[in-house]
Amino acid sequence: MDRSARSVTLAFILLFAAVPAAMGDIVEEVEGRGLIIRSEPSRATVYINGIERGLTPFTFETITPGEYGIRLTKDGYGERWIWVSVREGSRLEVTLNLEAILGILTLDIQRKAGSPPPERLPLKPEITVDGVLINSTVLSLPVGYRTVRIRAFGWEETVHSVFIQKDLSRRLRVEMQAAPFSMTGAEMRRSRFNPANSGALGRTEITFNVSAPGTGRIVIENQGGGTVFTRDMAPFATWSQSVVWDGRDGEGKPLPDGAYRVLALAESLSADGSMPVEQQAEMIVNIDSSLNIYPLSVSALVSGLFFSPLPETIPRSSFQIDGSLLFGSAVAAGKAWDALPFAAALRFSPVENFEMTAALNVTPYFNEQAVNALGGGLKWTFIKPRTDAGLAAAAALSYVWASAGTLTPFGSPVGVALSLPLSWRLGEALSLTLSPGVLWTGEEGYPAETIPRLLLSGGLLFRRPVFTAGLSLQSRALIAGAGREEAGFGPLMAAVEIRFFPPPSNMVFSLLGGGWTDKGRHGGFGGIGIGLIY
Repeated sequence: MDRSARSVTLAFILLFAAVPAAMGDIVEEVEGRGLIIRSEPSRATVYINGIERGLTPFTFETITPGEYGIRLTKDGYGERWIWVSVREGSRLEVTLNLEAILGILTLDIQRKAGSPPPERLPLKPEITVDGVLINSTVLSLPVGYRTVRIRAFGWEETVHSVFIQKDLSRRLRVEMQAAPFSMTGAEMRRSRFNPANSGALGRTEITFNVSAPGTGRIVIENQGGGTVFTRDMAPFATWSQSVVWDGRDGEGKPLPDGAYRVLALAESLSADGSMPVEQQAEMIVNIDSSLNIYPLSVSALVSGLFFSPLPETIPRSSFQIDGSLLFGSAVAAGKAWDALPFAAALRFSPVENFEMTAALNVTPYFNEQAVNALGGGLKWTFIKPRTDAGLAAAAALSYVWASAGTLTPFGSPVGVALSLPLSWRLGEALSLTLSPGVLWTGEEGYPAETIPRLLLSGGLLFRRPVFTAGLSLQSRALIAGAGREEAGFGPLMAAVEIRFFPPPSNMVFSLLGGGWTDKGRHGGFGGIGIGLIY
């Protein structure tokens, strides 16, 4: 190294050595290799020996041992620099705290001349800076351009771009003007619903926005134009308004199936003596007693009973999230208490009579091993279920991948399965289900058999407004041929379950128990679950 280069290096070392570490900085040497640079806050620009490398957190795994100057910059924060030494056979982890460079902004919020007096139109501003709500009119802000948004109910919103300078105080005067009355965004949470469903599932919510104080009313008419329900709303004191309707008339009696006209009426409160402004929105809602939203087991992908799918699908845009935990001696989980299998599952309906499902099954063993399974399913209902009696039918396709085995503890067969879920309503509350199907299976979910196995499952489902109870069985038959051993049946599995979904919440709680037998082996298990349906 020549004399000039040594002089530059020495000056560089002295410069960085003269800068003390800030409170909370961390420089730590650990086993490994490379250099890791973090900052608080993150996403600061990293310069190493003057060359821009990226944003924090930044990892430099191929850095060679030696001395390096690190500089961090971020808009609105003071620059930081430090000199470090990277050694052979170790990893250096550096965390630097960045200090905000601040200025002061004082907001002077006033009413515009000619505005209604405070007793008629209060001014209660909401202030956000760069999207963050601030509950003060004296603001300490990072330097640079900041977007200040001020709004108040009944007043027109204002937006200001303000440049904040270091250690300087600036005053911003804002004159608020009263907003004209308007009604926007009228909609219903459910355009079809069944009042016989439990709690929040058996009602719809009418929502809209207003810009200023006023009063409102909801009027619902039948197809003949007769008024079947009215409700006066509380005086408007904020932008968002809503009314819940449970499909009943003013006396609390359920209304018959059909389409109903919904009128949302809004009228301004005159703050200056002028005539009130009236606005309205019109919508259509359908009461459909055949529409049933109730929780099913989803952990085996095709929703239904625990060991048997059902043909029902949830209504369009509805969904169910379900989590389950098994204990004891679950099928395909080894001996009693060898593992605690759990599943997380989702069912969702993008269009009417069609349902998509996904599930993750994990079987963690106490010897620190685990078997994972992941799958998805599709179901199409081509004969819709009726509320009293009759046949319902669907077609279902599912695929499950597993890291080991051909069956999950939740009854999901590994591989590709096609099934035909059928059910017969034996009255308003009870239904019988049967689901024949075929399965192409193999280890880890890769079908390895030309001739499929036969799947057969069935059960009984009992439904009430706040709970469902069911019994299900499943087995699969092996067909002889193609070099396969003699025909026979696979494991026979059975489960009893009950699911509670008490109003007014959308939460679902489940309990289950079951047993299985397979080639002289048998076991029993229990389970608990929690979920959400909407």
